This record gives sequence, structure tokens and C-alpha cells, in this order.
Amino acid sequence: MSKWCALSSVRTVLCVGCTEVDYVATVDKWDTDTEAFRLRAGTFHRSGRSSNVATVLRLMGANVDFFGVLSRLPTYRMVLDDLEKAGIGIDNCHFTDEPPPFSTIIQESINKRVTISYCDKPFAYVNAKDFQMLDLDQYGWVNFEGRNPRDTCDMINLVLKYNNGREKRDRVMVSLQIYKDFSDMVDLISMCDYVLVTKYVCEQQGWTTPHESCKSLNNCLRMPRSINVRRPCFVVPWSSLGAGCMNTDGDYFELPAIKPKRILDRVGDSDCFTAAFIYATFIRQRHLAAAVAFANAVASYKLAHNGFTCITQLNPDSLRLPVVMEGKDASSEDEDNIGGEQQRLCKKYLFRPSVFVGPADASSLTSVRKGA
Repeated sequence: MSKWCALSSVRTVLCVGCTEVDYVATVDKWDTDTEAFRLRAGTFHRSGRSSNVATVLRLMGANVDFFGVLSRLPTYRMVLDDLEKAGIGIDNCHFTDEPPPFSTIIQESINKRVTISYCDKPFAYVNAKDFQMLDLDQYGWVNFEGRNPRDTCDMINLVLKYNNGREKRDRVMVSLQIYKDFSDMVDLISMCDYVLVTKYVCEQQGWTTPHESCKSLNNCLRMPRSINVRRPCFVVPWSSLGAGCMNTDGDYFELPAIKPKRILDRVGDSDCFTAAFIYATFIRQRHLAAAVAFANAVASYKLAHNGFTCITQLNPDSLRLPVVMEGKDASSEDEDNIGGEQQRLCKKYLFRPSVFVGPADASSLTSVRKGA
């Protein structure tokens, strides 16, 4: 029996996104002025953010489905074989004759630096029409990779429509990973239960700390906090500074980093963090800050090992985590106790249809808001 002990009664986690292929090369030190250099090792890996999150969740014992577009080319049969070997469900995936996105990752063993060369080629992506064919009754959590905002908006809307009128225990939780193009994703954050934003994106926005990032993310929400409605929780992993998070009440928590004694492999550590956070929140029913502390520890453990298979050797109950005292957050919020003036304001805002607004529509959106 797995040490992770993911209960079979818990519904499946669905990871929506892309599967990619990485060629990971290891060198002692990469001198960019040298035309040729010797590799210590080189291996092909199935990768992609949603694919990695699904892999780690499965290693933790959770039931996981991947939903995306896969290549049927014989050259990439290893991707399908690896997904099947990992026990990740792909029955609902769509297939194409195009090759998947590809990355070359160079890891330097001496200074631990990682250089990534990414082939950002166009590749087919799932849409709301595809998503509508899924049986959401079997899922308890859907994690979206932050790409193709219009399609992602439509798919999240389908989950919200499914959740409408259901008891809290029967709803599907929605998380969103934002790892690039924040301006394209900002309109989606209010639609989610959890939003995870990378340090890279925060620094691009000019935010210098996890606290500043969470406050700025909170300021991006359209409705003021005085309106008592469900709001997303924000999670911002910040490498050596640990991670910050903000719950639905606007309470901020900062969890210290757990530094490994050595760093062997930085590839996929942020996806490992996301998977561990989903596991702690959904499977173990941890509160927000406690789940972030848990994710910190698991990601740190992964940094000291190559690949993700090390997760199976980790006993989650043996992790030494900081004691976190937390009040009401997303897991304890009563959304139905809204009355009087609060109810009137909620109806005014919540009954408006959720639509994705592209850059071309920004000016018209501004004028509508001013006149609202």
C-alpha cells in the first residue's frame, strides 16, 4: 500500500493542458563560447506542466486523468506508453498527426544552472466543445494549465455551470496555474478556487516579494472584498523565500523555504509543488497555509533527487512542517449565508455572464465598467 494513502473514495483529479517532450542533457559546465562539449548523460522525458502535475499526483496515489491533445506519430509513442505505465487516464484525449512541443534542457552539475531551449511551435489544444463531452460527476478537482485563455475561460465556465446549485461537497474545485502571459490570464482568476502564480510571472509584473504578489493579485479582482462572495485563494511559490498565500478572507501567510542539503534536479520542481498542494488540499483536506507548507517540503525533497519517482520513497507523515494557525479559508467558507444588501449586490454582479475579454475588447470593457 502506498505511504501516500490516497483514499479510493475521493473523486479523480483532472489535469487539463499539454504533454511535451524534453531532452535533458547533463554537463559539468556549459561554456557558451565552446562550439562542442561533452555530455555526461542525456535522456528523453515526457513533460509539460499538466503532464508533470498528473505524474506526481499519481505517484502520490491519487486517481488522475489527463485531458489534452496527444500526438499519434510513432516517434512519440513513448509518451503514450509512459502515460499508460504511470496509470494516468487518457481515454478522453484527442489525437493529432503533428509532433508535440519540444524542449532541450541543459543541466550543469557544477553550478546547478539550468538552461532551457523551448520550441514554442503551434500545437492543437482542447476546447469547450471537447470538454463538454466529459462526465464531470467523476471529478472532484480540475487543474488548468494557463494557456489559450479563451478556451480555458469557456471550459471553466462549464465547471461553474456544473457546480451551480450543487451542495458544496459535490462541487468540482478549479485551480489555475499561471506561468506566463499574466495579462492574458488575469480575467480568469476570479472564476477559480485556487490560483497558483510562478515567481517568474510575478517578477515580470514588477512584484518583488510573495506578499506584494498576493496583494497585487487580490487587487486584480473585479468585485470589492466588501461583497461577501466566494473568492479565489492565491498561492505564490518563491524559491529560496518559500511561498506566500492568501485565503478567501484576504489573510496572508508566508511559509519558509525548506532548503535541501543538495540540489540535483531543478526540472519540474514547480509542477511538483502544484501537485503536492492539490494532494494536501483535496486528498488530505488541509487548510490553505498548511497545504502550501506541505507543498514546499515535497518540492524541496524533489530538488534533491533526479526525476519524480523519488516521491514514492517519501513518507508524507514524516515531513517536519511549520505549525500554521489559520482561520476561515476556502475549505470552511459558508457561501450560502448572504442576505439583505449583500444578496442584492451579489445578484447584480454574479448573474452577469462570464466571458473572455480579449485585448481588442479592452476599451469597450472599460467604458462599460465606468457606466455600470
